[in-house]
Amino acid sequence: MSEIVPKDSDEEVEEEDLDWAADPKKMGFLDHVEELRWTLIKPLAVFFVAFVVTVVFIQHVKDVLMFPLNQNYTPEDLETFSGLATRNPTGVFTAMLHIGLLVGVTVASPVFLYYVGRFLAPALTKKEKKLLLPGTASAFLLFVTGAAFAFFALLPKAIQVTMQFNRMMGFQIIWSPDSYFGFITWIVLGMGVSFQFPLVAVVLVYLDIVSLEKLRSLRRVLIIVFFIASAVLTPPDPITQIMMAVPMILLYELSLIIAGVLLRKKAKREAEEEDEL
Repeated sequence: MSEIVPKDSDEEVEEEDLDWAADPKKMGFLDHVEELRWTLIKPLAVFFVAFVVTVVFIQHVKDVLMFPLNQNYTPEDLETFSGLATRNPTGVFTAMLHIGLLVGVTVASPVFLYYVGRFLAPALTKKEKKLLLPGTASAFLLFVTGAAFAFFALLPKAIQVTMQFNRMMGFQIIWSPDSYFGFITWIVLGMGVSFQFPLVAVVLVYLDIVSLEKLRSLRRVLIIVFFIASAVLTPPDPITQIMMAVPMILLYELSLIIAGVLLRKKAKREAEEEDEL
């Protein structure tokens, strides 16, 4: 009789297939593409929901976003003039898109960071994984801090300077909804992204990709880059540009200090491990 044993291990094969599918390191290229697709779809779904909810409550959200402009009008002015005037029939739709974009990106950003971190985790080393959770939390905190700084400090001052120059030249100020909310959106999101630079610098130094001495030697170049970025993102007046560039420079200096502290702790820990061995 044949000693061939009939195949009755379907369960074992299914378990092996399951293990292969569950282990990202054993997944094929198309499986990684599928995983990346869902990684992007989930934050986009959150963005879409936040966008729709914002449109539903657009009047209330609009009133909140009017804060930087209202800071520069007296209560008597606001009784006779809302601060905005539509110049074309489609301007209101552009304004609504900007408002939805601003709220949607802000709400979806932590979800995006979380799922991107999950997607990258299997490819990271043990040392890199230690930075994943605090890095993600720090990135969102810095984004919110930058956006809040732009909305509550930078924008009211920028609008004030703009209005003063218009009055000095004798020009009538007419704000259109699309231009105002577009200005608000890109300044807030731009500052939120700009505040990520210190975190990037710390991570690069901690992972030995860039040396701390190299970042220090680039100080003058980066200061010029910060002022160029502020000139692009803000109105062409020196006060607003300085208000945007100075916090970025201070954050850069802070990142150098934090990176130095982390490097000293890392060297001390490695020395202790060598002594134990």
